[in-house]
Order: sequence, then C-alpha cells, then structure tokens
Amino acid sequence: MKKIIAITIVSLFYINSYSQKKWYSSAAIEFSVPSKIEYHYNFNNSSTVINLDSKTALGAQYSINYLVFNKLSVGALTGIQNQFGADFFAFRIGGNLKYYFVDDDNVYAYLRYARNFTVDKDKFKNGDNLRGGIGFPFLKTDDFNLNLNVFYDINYFNLEDAEPLIFGNERSKNIFFRSFGISVGIKF
Repeated sequence: MKKIIAITIVSLFYINSYSQKKWYSSAAIEFSVPSKIEYHYNFNNSSTVINLDSKTALGAQYSINYLVFNKLSVGALTGIQNQFGADFFAFRIGGNLKYYFVDDDNVYAYLRYARNFTVDKDKFKNGDNLRGGIGFPFLKTDDFNLNLNVFYDINYFNLEDAEPLIFGNERSKNIFFRSFGISVGIKF
C-alpha cells in the first residue's frame, strides 16, 4: 500500500509540473499601417464605397495559451487598439491558434479572431478583427522569449447609427481596414 501511495504522489507531482509547462502567456505592443480603407455609406438613397487615406494604428494585447500538442497551441486574448484617422478606440476579446514549426520556443504562424467593442457608441457599434501572421523569437532565455511578429490584419467596424465620417450628412454603414503590421512581444 505504501508503494502505491508513493507512486501516486510522485505521479501527481510529475503530472502537475508537466501541465504547468503547457500553459504560457504572451503580451505584445503592435503597430499597423492600413494598405486599404473602405468606407461604406448611403447618400441620397444610394450605396457608396470610397477609399480613405491611410492612418496608423497602435495597440496592445495579452493572451494566455495552452499547448494542445507540442507544435499547436490555442489561447484566449484581450487587448486594445487605437485606429488613428477615424479615431476608433477598441477593446478586443478573442482567441488565437498558433502552430510552431519546430517547438514552442521557435518560429510560429498564428491566426487570431477577436471581437471589437467600444464605450463610445457614437463612433462605432462593434466589429471584428481577423489576423494572420508569423512570429520570430529574437531573444531566448530560460524564463522568457522576446518575439517579433509580422502580420496582415482585417478590421471591420459596424457604423450603423454612428456619426458620419466624411461629409456630415451621409448614413454610415461600415468600414474595413486592411493592414500590414509588426509587433514586439514577450512570451513567458
């Protein structure tokens, strides 16, 4: 009986230490520049789309991730972004999927989806964010990695019943920001 208890205790410690290695967090600061901005609105009962001038965006995000397999992780994320030009400040909640090409301390590709929220409903109601990118660790230690990420981003904002962006008398519908960006982050 003592052997079974000893084996059980050792097994629990091993399982616990192994499961802790499967969880990790990451935080990043991001910068993106839209390659295309499409503003959809109604004017005189006709639907119109125009392309707007490009303005940068800054953001930050935090995610907690779980390694499902040695090369695949899923995670939950939260973040903020300020889209200059249109002056949209968005809160984000979503998830991500990362595929590590070698192991979880090396180059990875990722896909993320997040929902955009605001407290200023005069600017926009809500929206969606879809991002795909690749990350490169440029500094590795035993405790953390510093990563550089490059990505392509699509941001959608629902503008129905929001303030007009251009002329003042159009009925705003939505706006799409298609952007390229970089971010610097830490994985710990």
